[in-house]
Amino acid sequence: MQKTLHIKLGPINSDIAKLRCFTDNPNDYSPRELNLADIAHLIKEAEAGYYTALPKDLEQTGRQLYAWLDGADRFLDSAIDKCLPAEVVALAIDTQGRLAHLPWEVMHNGRMFFAQQQHPAVVPLRWHDRPSRTCETSNRPLQVLFMATSPTDVEPVLDFENEEGLILDATHRFPVNLTVEESGDLEELKYLLNTYGPEWFDIVHLSGHANLTDAGGRFLTELETGSARSASATDIADALTHKPKVVFLSGCRTAESHDRGAVPSLCEELLAKDVPAVLGWGHPVLDREASQAAAKFYDELSQGHDLVAALSRTRRQMVADGARDWHLLRLYVAGQTPGPLVTPLRTPGRELSLPASLVETRFLDAHQKIKVPTRQSF
Repeated sequence: MQKTLHIKLGPINSDIAKLRCFTDNPNDYSPRELNLADIAHLIKEAEAGYYTALPKDLEQTGRQLYAWLDGADRFLDSAIDKCLPAEVVALAIDTQGRLAHLPWEVMHNGRMFFAQQQHPAVVPLRWHDRPSRTCETSNRPLQVLFMATSPTDVEPVLDFENEEGLILDATHRFPVNLTVEESGDLEELKYLLNTYGPEWFDIVHLSGHANLTDAGGRFLTELETGSARSASATDIADALTHKPKVVFLSGCRTAESHDRGAVPSLCEELLAKDVPAVLGWGHPVLDREASQAAAKFYDELSQGHDLVAALSRTRRQMVADGARDWHLLRLYVAGQTPGPLVTPLRTPGRELSLPASLVETRFLDAHQKIKVPTRQSF
């Protein structure tokens, strides 16, 4: 069983904000006042100690964040206890203002990181308090559209075929219907989505490079020539003619805001464009670890676990494996936290899985006469 604990912050005046903490009913909340200057201090500390090539002390950062929310009266600790006997507590933190820039994933309660905790597992996520469409659970295998982008003029070349292979290997006992769009072009992605129609894909997974600009995050997709196109959240949303339940932007810094949180992350911008849930990485991430995390995440989803439980199990596995970047995977949700995307394997009447398909032939020349062979060709 899962419970969602909402943390919503609203200004009272220029110095003080009211924190409201509630579960199901937003009008039934526990209030607490916080000093807004503390947010600026926490962001300054995060910039100096966390958003660096090698973060200094994750535990110290996590303790500071927890202490700020918990306070001397154990405000947060008591709220989590009230969620029992829930197995998973989604800690949905309202991301208005600069709060999204704080690294909530490293929260540490003085005993352990939330990422390590079980009974209940506590999963911080970034939440937008606005209406969003309800994601129904489908009685069929998980259906994922995977598009890797590898522009010819961008280095280093990512091993996206390894990521795809890891996903298929991880889900072999609970097969996923994986469709691969090979061009890396958003126009081709749009065409493919229109081909399949609405509600076919549960997840659209984009794998590639991303960066931050003064105007916001950009994902590097491909033009017809193979060179890079710097795609904004609007560009991606326009290509998603049929919005999936989840978009996974598997690229460095897709979930990192710019200018100390003043400019929203690419994930946060995409969430505002009618995508119920978006995942991304909050800083540069090791290619190997990103691929392994995606494989574990889809393995959990394919078994019928809900989005938050799958993320919790993924983070916990990364910590157990000694992954350097376990804390960088971030989830943004709008409205109600999504439940399971699909049913468990043996659910009566469940549709059968289909063979993984590679679609969208690529060409070496502009006249589309010389085909690039796929793995199915060998």
